[in-house]
Amino acid sequence: METTMRTLTLATLGAATAAAALLSATPTAHACGGFFCNRQAIDQSGENIAFIYNDDGTVTTVVQILYQGPSEEFAWILPIPAEPTVDVGTDALFQALAGQTTPRFVTRTEIHGTCRNEPGCYDHWARDDADGPMAGGGFADAGVAPPAGEVDVRFRGSVGPFDVAVLRAGDADVLRTWLTDNGYEIPESAGAELDHYVALDHYFVALKLLKDRETGEIQPIVLTSENNEPCIPIRLTRIATVPDMPITAYFIADQRVRPLNFMMVQPDLDDFGLWTGETRYFDAVTRAVDDAGGHAFVTDYAGDVPTISIGMDPIEDLRSVTEPGPFLRELQSRGFNGDSQLLGILLRNLPPPDGYDAQMFYNCLTQGWCETDADVVAHLEAVGFDPNGLVDDLDRGIVAPRNQAQDWVDAGEHLTRLFTTMSADEMDEDPMFMRSAELAREHSNVHEAVQHVDCSEEYFRWTAPTRLVLPSGRERVLQEGVPYYGSDDEYCEDRYGGDFRPGMPTERLREVSDERGVTPGGGALCSASPVSTGFGAAALLGLGAAALFWRRRKSA
Repeated sequence: METTMRTLTLATLGAATAAAALLSATPTAHACGGFFCNRQAIDQSGENIAFIYNDDGTVTTVVQILYQGPSEEFAWILPIPAEPTVDVGTDALFQALAGQTTPRFVTRTEIHGTCRNEPGCYDHWARDDADGPMAGGGFADAGVAPPAGEVDVRFRGSVGPFDVAVLRAGDADVLRTWLTDNGYEIPESAGAELDHYVALDHYFVALKLLKDRETGEIQPIVLTSENNEPCIPIRLTRIATVPDMPITAYFIADQRVRPLNFMMVQPDLDDFGLWTGETRYFDAVTRAVDDAGGHAFVTDYAGDVPTISIGMDPIEDLRSVTEPGPFLRELQSRGFNGDSQLLGILLRNLPPPDGYDAQMFYNCLTQGWCETDADVVAHLEAVGFDPNGLVDDLDRGIVAPRNQAQDWVDAGEHLTRLFTTMSADEMDEDPMFMRSAELAREHSNVHEAVQHVDCSEEYFRWTAPTRLVLPSGRERVLQEGVPYYGSDDEYCEDRYGGDFRPGMPTERLREVSDERGVTPGGGALCSASPVSTGFGAAALLGLGAAALFWRRRKSA
């Protein structure tokens, strides 16, 4: 993507306020019960793209557009090998797929033997402290490339929040001139890449935001074309990218998908740090890809399309709800999320009074706090409320894209998730992909290690010797084990005082335990388990000291 592409940051969605605070110059936040409360943001970590193989032989490409900046400066250009139809999608598809397929490193715990029961210290502490899809642009057959001095505009119109143009040109300079004349600033550094795609006879999808739309309404773009070997046009991305930019590609098909012109590699999973948090999966993949020359993908997941639920019920019945408060309450009860897209739609259809925070205004209407306020009532009467227009915008912008994405998922037989990281100097070739019946159908995204806890009566579970065994069989000792020699009451004193608790350095835990072991009357030494070698040695030492003391007194 070109220089105007940036990482999208969703607008912070604030908490609601009471009506009186809403109508003041400096509102005070209170507990939220409205739409705009959860502050959930989309994944902003890199490029995300989904490919859906359709029964008619076409492939649908869904590209998540991540942008931050003024709406009037947004421009986005994507080369594509075959002429597409254009529609808009939903970020919910990427959120749902990521939630089910992101690699996870989990630890299963096995307990061997029986540890000492940890006393409940509540009574002890109490004694000490009583305070205790819409219609897209359709196209005719592609035909031949246009003459060198012309730009063939295959489609121009509005699709969702976008002003869309689908172009084809026989000369890169002519294409640049058309784009510049139509408000797309093309940097000099993009020249060679445009030349490359023009020479390959690619089409270009150019997007701008419509004049009345804000960046918060940007949606994924959906392109469907006859191209059974999809690719990611990464060469243009290197004009404005970051080092080791992560790229995640999802493929909904009838079988597993692999790179055609890139290598397949496996990150080093024989790394304890992936389970202990010392190593990031991102870094493990980057090392593996760099070792392959920067042109490689890893498989994060392959298998059945996971069960996800992002579809929505029809909202045609809301055309009869003529008051904004009840309308918003119906939206909330039907699962609409208070995100930037909904906010943009509400701003166009139900603008707040001048000087009022929009999110707080809609929360206030949703909760019914403002419906009797004279100023708000006067404002609503002045601007009017058209439920039909709002239903149309909600259906086109939210309901239809989510239902289309749900249909893709429900109809899919197999999902592959591929992942890589790339820097600008590695973005010299567009990765292409193909279906492969030779590869194993399944590749789990869940990697399980086993934590073995070796219990005996001198250890609490959290102080017992512990080792971690990776799937490969490689083993690491996580904790040598620290026995506790005091009584239950003494343990409660040490735990409550902060001297013997999880998170303390091992050396300090041993010091506290040893001090309890030599304290006269220490209960633990008098009831040492015969199966415990550590306790046995401590008990003999204590008895020997007592005998020596008795002999000296007798001889005296």
